[in-house]
Amino acid sequence: MKKTFAVLMLATMLFSVGCGNQAQDAAKDAQQKVEQKADEAKAKVDEAKDDAAKKVDEAKDAAKKAADDAEKKADEMKSDAAKKADEAKAEFNEMAKDMTSMMNERVIALGGLKPGTATVEDITAKFGKAISTEGNTMTFADGLKVVLDSAKKVKSISTTGKAFNTPEGVYVGASEYSLNDACGPADSVRVANGVAEYEYNGGDKKSVVVYKAKDGVITEIICSLK
Repeated sequence: MKKTFAVLMLATMLFSVGCGNQAQDAAKDAQQKVEQKADEAKAKVDEAKDDAAKKVDEAKDAAKKAADDAEKKADEMKSDAAKKADEAKAEFNEMAKDMTSMMNERVIALGGLKPGTATVEDITAKFGKAISTEGNTMTFADGLKVVLDSAKKVKSISTTGKAFNTPEGVYVGASEYSLNDACGPADSVRVANGVAEYEYNGGDKKSVVVYKAKDGVITEIICSLK
């Protein structure tokens, strides 16, 4: 009886030891699996972080490239605008130079006669005998009128006819709007009672020409000393 009990006790102890070893092995396996899962999860987190960091860097690079492209485009536009401004300025300066030269060289004359230099003899040789003379004012055909000074030289010469023109080719009957092309901007413009008067100074600073216009048409030209 005692022997049998001892055998049973020994068997129970051996079973307990065996079960304990199995439990330890199972716990160890479970720990390894937990650690493996944790490592896998950490690897995925690290991979996700790397992907996120990569995308952030790509976004930064794209933003920098866009900013650089925009800056380059802005610089190109500034350069183009500056170039066009310089071209416009050069063109304006050239036009101003041409206008100044035109003004300095402008000859005041009508029908080839200049105020201050032409004499009665010059007038009659060119236009023939006056239709009428009243004081110092001589009237010729085709609406030509000449006023003489005390020295019997032409003080002013004017016309309302189409037969005479200025050195620029302007004549009575021409378009009012052709003046700017032919003579440049007027030195002064006056408008009264529907009649516009465009005044241009001569290059000699002593004479002037006035173009009168109505309804878009030049109606009279007057060349005179100031």
